[in-house]
Order: sequence, then structure tokens, then C-alpha cells
Amino acid sequence: MNEQNTQQPNIVLSFLPVVILLLLFALSILTFGDECSSGPNQVVLLIGTAIVFIIAILSGQKYQQLEQDLIKGISNFIPACIILLLIGSLIAIWFLCGTVPTLIYYGVQIMNPTFFYPSVVIICALSSISIGSSWNTGATLGVACVGIAQALGLDLAITVGAVISGAYFGDKMSPLSETTNLASASGNVPLFKHIKNMIYTTIPSIVLATILFLIIGLVTVEAKDHAIDLSFINKIKEIFSINIFTLTPLVVLIYCARKRLPTLISIFIGIAVGIAIALIFQNETISKIWNADQSIWLSLKALWQVSYAGLSIHTDHETINKLLSGGGMNSMLNVVFIILSAMCFGTAMESSGCLDRIMKLMIKASTSASKLIISTLLTCFGVVVISGEQTMGIILPGRMYASIYQKHDLDGSVLTRTLEDGATITSVLIPWTTCGVFFSEILGINTLEYLPYCFFNIINPILAIIYAILGIKIFKINDPRLKESY
Repeated sequence: MNEQNTQQPNIVLSFLPVVILLLLFALSILTFGDECSSGPNQVVLLIGTAIVFIIAILSGQKYQQLEQDLIKGISNFIPACIILLLIGSLIAIWFLCGTVPTLIYYGVQIMNPTFFYPSVVIICALSSISIGSSWNTGATLGVACVGIAQALGLDLAITVGAVISGAYFGDKMSPLSETTNLASASGNVPLFKHIKNMIYTTIPSIVLATILFLIIGLVTVEAKDHAIDLSFINKIKEIFSINIFTLTPLVVLIYCARKRLPTLISIFIGIAVGIAIALIFQNETISKIWNADQSIWLSLKALWQVSYAGLSIHTDHETINKLLSGGGMNSMLNVVFIILSAMCFGTAMESSGCLDRIMKLMIKASTSASKLIISTLLTCFGVVVISGEQTMGIILPGRMYASIYQKHDLDGSVLTRTLEDGATITSVLIPWTTCGVFFSEILGINTLEYLPYCFFNIINPILAIIYAILGIKIFKINDPRLKESY
């Protein structure tokens, strides 16, 4: 909050925008259903922003200062918007160069339908740990897993839940992850000490989630009823050149992440390598899709067009058309729209002091270690709901609660673990957050449809609450079990 905006609204007025926002979101979902994230929710967020401004001005704050804070808050998320647009291009180029079709082609033949869901969890977890990004995992392997599920006739909502469970486990535990480093820094805790402390809640959660996916597969999937559709496989090979070299962009992207190159540079390289692979291996594919003679100009024009408009396949196989069409910068415009809208509301709540009032009320209720941890979890989740962004759910509670944890003689790693349990993995469950909209858009399943199957993301916060109530793994400052080098 800006220092000049010291005239904070009272607690009733501070809660009012949140109550109105949630009521309008409920009305939006009831009225528009699956289409609520394609515009209606953004309108709700902007209405909420206007209400916050009115309350702040009536409380004696200056409009000019609120406006400046809003512009500054939005500008902090411009890099994220650029990354989203580039991810749209990356997906489309990887469709056209054959990376995603190759993953689907071999994946359909290798995957056992009965064990498909737990396999997706494991594959996405390993990928996310390697590259430190749930978003990149979802945009690459996640898209491929959804395609394989379609080919095998499996439930897409369950598949997306498995993708998200694995991707967020890996993102949370990876030393390369931005949120992991952010949480560690927020509590001034060494990175690997933070990761080690997260093991206690995270590992049991992913094990339970994987077991649930295994049970679902054993109970609901029979391999004989999900035989490989040979026409599907043959059609992919007929359209695209399928070979091991078309996986080069994925390998290069993982290498860039391991080298800890900036996200923008890594994605640019992934796109560039994809373009090179398309020019080498997919010239015939491009001529078929655009129904024109092969030429270098046609290939360059196709890649140019696909990067912003996405790939559109038209064959006599409807599943192929849906599966291998998509991507492009245009596909991310709605995600950027909701990010900007969510940042308007979140920044307004912080700048006006409404969010500060709400968080202080939560802190007052933290009269014991267990209540403090539960309050932190709820605060993190609440900030994510209000702001629409997981990073704010880490930074703000981390800043507010740090001194309170010290007063309760709790080690900083307990705070940083709780920040991740409450913010990092819950943001994808909320339809209007950046993560919720992103995964819904790229994987084609509405947030409320996949939510019940994000077992890891649901179990982890619940387990953290149970640990807090029972006093399990709640380390005190200078606990000898934490005195190791990191």
C-alpha cells in the first residue's frame, strides 16, 4: 500500500468489495456457465475495482494516487502477459513442427489405458521438476496428454486433473521454480531448507493423489474398451512427418530451463528451434494444410500466420481436427484480458488498504501456533481469490506474517512451507485467476470441470491444516532437526 493512502476504510467497507465480487462471480457462473471466463468474469473484476475506488475515495484517499498505484501494479505483470502470448505461439509452432503430434503418436501406443491417469501424474511431475514451470509443462506435455486421452477415449477432466496434480507438485518442489524461490525469499529461508520442509506435506499429498488416480483407472477403465484407434494413428502420420528429431524443441526447452535461462529467452529459443524443425521436416505438411505448392515462402508465411492465429487442421477425422488445432497468440488474448482485470482489482484492494485491514483481522485471530498456520493458509488462499494471482498470495502474507511467526518461536521454513501450501497450488482451482484461466484455455476444460480431480492441489492444503491441528512437523526456531547445511 502506498504510504500516502493511510486513511484505510473500516473493516466492514474493506470486506464489502470481496462479498460483492463473490456474489457477482456466482451470478456470472449461473448465467454464462462455461463461457463465464470469456468476458463476464473480467467485467465482474472491473466492477469490483470501481467499487474499491469509490470506497477508498469516500474514506478520504486521493484518486490520483489510487490511479498511479493501479498503473504501477499492472505494469509489474506486463512480462507475464508477454510470456503468455509467446506460449501461445510456442504451442502453435510445436503443433506445426510435429513436436506435439509426435508425443501423441508414440504416447497413444505406449500408454496403458488402465494406468494412464497415474502415469500422467508421474510424467508431468518429472517434467515440472526438471524445468521448474507448471505452465510450460501444461502447455507441452499437458496438451499431448489430453490428446492421448482423446485418442484412447478417456475422461478429459480427469486427465487435466492428473496433468495439474503432477505439474504443480513438480513446480512446488523444483529449485528452478519461480514460486519456490519467491516463497523462500519471502521468509528469508535458504532455498533447500525450504524445499526439505515442504517434503512433509507435499510427498504424502502426491502419493495419495497418485493412488486415487490409480484407483480410478483400475475401476473405470478397461483396456479392451479403449483400444488404439489405428485410423487416428495413421491419420497423424499421414499429415505430419513423425520422427525422433521433431522432439528436439522439447529437449532444448528442458535444457534451457536446467541452465536457468530467463523464461522469455527459453521460450524464444523453443519457438526458434520449432521453426527450424518445421522448415526441415514439415514442408510437405505445410503444403497439404494450405493446399499449395511447396516453397520456402509458403513455409515462412505459414509459420508467421500460425504464430499469431494458431494452427487449423481440416480433415475428415473430427478428433484430429480438434486435437491438432489451436495455439497462437490470439488464443491467449482472453487470458491476458483476465490477468489485467484481476490485477486491477487486486492492486486496488492493496493500494486502498482494504486488503491490509482484512489481513490484520486474520493475524489477530492467530493466538496459537496451530491457529497461526491455519490463518496463514486461509489468508494465502483469500489473497489469491481476491487478487487473481498466486505470487501476491505468497508475497503479501509472507510480509505480514513473518514477525508473527518469530513471536511464536516458529522457524521461518514453517512459514514458507505454509505460503506454498496455501497459495502456489490453490490458484489453479479458481476460475478467474491467471493459473485457472491459463490451464482452462490451453487444455480445453473448464476450471470447475477439472477442479474435483486436482487431487494433489486439494489434499495438500487439507493435510497442512491437519498437521497444524495435531502439531506435526511444526518446527521451532533453532530446532536441532533443522541444523544442517543447505
